[in-house]
Amino acid sequence: MRKGTCRPTLPVIGPLVLALALAALLPALAEEAPAVDFETLRQAAVDAYNQRNWTAAAEAADAFVSALDAQGLPHAGADFALVAFIGGHAKFEIWKQNPDTFKWDYDKDVLGAMQASLKILQDDPFFKYNILGSAYFEKLKHEHFRDLALENQASWYLYKALLARAEELQDKPRDSEEYTAFVKYVLLYINRCFEMARHSRVPQVYLVRVREACRLGFGSKYDDRFAQLYRVVGFDDGNVLAGVLWQTGLDMMNAGKASADEVLEVFRQAAQATRGYKERAEIYRQMADYASRQDGHAYKLKAVEYGRMAFKLDPENPDIQAQYGTSLHVISYAHYNRGRYEEALKAAREATSFEWDGDEVAYFDLSRAEANFGDKINALLHAEKAYDKARRKYQGAELQPFRQNYVNILRQFGLSAKAAQIEAEGQGS
Repeated sequence: MRKGTCRPTLPVIGPLVLALALAALLPALAEEAPAVDFETLRQAAVDAYNQRNWTAAAEAADAFVSALDAQGLPHAGADFALVAFIGGHAKFEIWKQNPDTFKWDYDKDVLGAMQASLKILQDDPFFKYNILGSAYFEKLKHEHFRDLALENQASWYLYKALLARAEELQDKPRDSEEYTAFVKYVLLYINRCFEMARHSRVPQVYLVRVREACRLGFGSKYDDRFAQLYRVVGFDDGNVLAGVLWQTGLDMMNAGKASADEVLEVFRQAAQATRGYKERAEIYRQMADYASRQDGHAYKLKAVEYGRMAFKLDPENPDIQAQYGTSLHVISYAHYNRGRYEEALKAAREATSFEWDGDEVAYFDLSRAEANFGDKINALLHAEKAYDKARRKYQGAELQPFRQNYVNILRQFGLSAKAAQIEAEGQGS
């Protein structure tokens, strides 16, 4: 550098000058990123939810959470709890409509959102626990009841909802409208417990919960139903699975919506699960009774099969004796009318091999089948026995078939005088 010249230098900016410069820029930056109106976003979610516009509610909830994230704000506070529950519930309703087109993550955006809400705010516990429990239950059902974790959560939250509402209504009379509405929910809760118990690896956990639920229903207009459900979970020495399956079969039978084969399959599962031989015999008796009332020859044969199984397990039970004998009578009568005389004779012999209330019809069948094969002595003996048994119980039109059968067999074998005598008894009565 030549002597007498100087080089230009940049000014040095100190910390204070820099701070003042940045402060001057802040208003401009604030204008570029205006504050988010969270109240408007929250209200949009609430309005859509109240209108049951689930898609709009879900999208509004997502917008609220996205705004929190954009501002770097935590997922906390009453407003977040409200909107998170709205979003989770709305997405649950959308999922129910069509699970295959669901665009969100069920665990995170349905279950997770509602759980996050409940960690912050436990207002309206009955409603919120019920919705969350239902979300777990429906997902469990969709997964064919194979996920134990889902079952545990569904069972727990539905139970918490039940207890929360029971506490709210503890001072209400059990015949009030409000308590009656709650009792209907209790029945729904028990129905869900039964569905879970049918498929559960640990069905015994439902013994206490179902019985606790039944106690909440005692004294209501559905008292008889609760008493029945209370007993059935204790069936077979507390074998919850067997009791639940049996009750499910009975309910399917009474509802009349399931096919006969579906009902019998549930009964079969119940019998298979039952440990006590007398308890299993009672289920087979029920199966025999149900099958005998179905149309079609195949069901009459099934009725005999189930009746025989029940009889082998508990031969001294009069109800089982009567059911088995009646099933044999029905099939013998049907065989005879179809011209299957040997099968009719075989069934009638089995039906008269033990005593049962109503066995006069079996002796009627037997005498008719024996007469068809020309067995004079036995046909007359059994026709007379059927008539004697019947006239101790019946009169008039109810007795007439037994009398006529005896008269027909007497005449068939040339005993016309005796036949006229028996006919005269009918004319004098």
